[in-house]
Amino acid sequence: MGISYATPYRPPQPAVSPWTRTKMTWTAKGVTWPLTDPASGLFLMPGVRGLGSITTERHATSSPAVAGSRHEGNSVLDRSVFWPTHIFHDEGSEAWIKRDRAFWAGMDPDDTGVWTVFHPGGGVARSLRLRFRDDGDHTVTYDPVRYGWQSYGINLLAERPHWEGNPVVQSWKNPEYLPFFEPNGPHLFNIGSGADVKLATIDNPGDAESFASWYIDGEASEASVGVNGEIAHVPFPVPAGKCLVIESDPDRIGAIMYDVSPDELALGPDERKKPSERIIGVDLINPVDRTADLGEADFPPIPPGSKVKLSLTLEGTGTVEAMLPTLYRRPW
Repeated sequence: MGISYATPYRPPQPAVSPWTRTKMTWTAKGVTWPLTDPASGLFLMPGVRGLGSITTERHATSSPAVAGSRHEGNSVLDRSVFWPTHIFHDEGSEAWIKRDRAFWAGMDPDDTGVWTVFHPGGGVARSLRLRFRDDGDHTVTYDPVRYGWQSYGINLLAERPHWEGNPVVQSWKNPEYLPFFEPNGPHLFNIGSGADVKLATIDNPGDAESFASWYIDGEASEASVGVNGEIAHVPFPVPAGKCLVIESDPDRIGAIMYDVSPDELALGPDERKKPSERIIGVDLINPVDRTADLGEADFPPIPPGSKVKLSLTLEGTGTVEAMLPTLYRRPW
């Protein structure tokens, strides 16, 4: 009688579902709250508003002699947001009060928080900065301290109505030219070993124009940044070991010169952070406001599109880096 051996039967692994749930968070006063995880004791209920597209106001002109109207453009209005929010706690009245109080501490009409929507797969998210408006004249129909739960209708406002995605970061420097010689012959031409700022382009994958944060990392005797020939000139040098941070957004326009910290400068070139990754107060220290020295600088926005031509100049061995927010009409 023969005995045969075979590999034991292993049932196939269950198929991985291609579907997942939306993950959202709210960050205010330095505290992050999950908004889509009921196990956290706080979650959004059906009826959320604010996840749609932008609202616009059309500008047009009309004439009695012409039918209809002529489109003159759109203004993007504030975004209204509504959160039907449920807060509960199973460990008693005192625990519920602490959780409820902690959440409402972030609903400050004189401050803002960030609503973030994460995309499936991780690594990609879009966020919206919100300001608390009111709780809809909340009515209490039962004692939440007794039962440990309460539902609210929270109204918020996004004064900047576009969702902000992951920024685009890109840097440029002047090429380092190396002389090329024929053997035993005269100098013929130069070979460039780096990217030329004169050929700089950047992608703006968003739906709207956006204003960049510019970082000029010394050494640079002078520089200018802009788009399509519209430039803002930096008429003063940025020495080695310093970094000039220029905010071109009209709401926070300015130029601050920082010292790069000794710890950061002590690292090798490949170990140092990108200028846009440096932390103010840690990697960038001793701020000096140079905004007035820029004069009447007019920073143009970078329009949406691929390979948008930039207008950069840089005199010296330093670098120019742009960090461009990406603005979208919808959260995904």
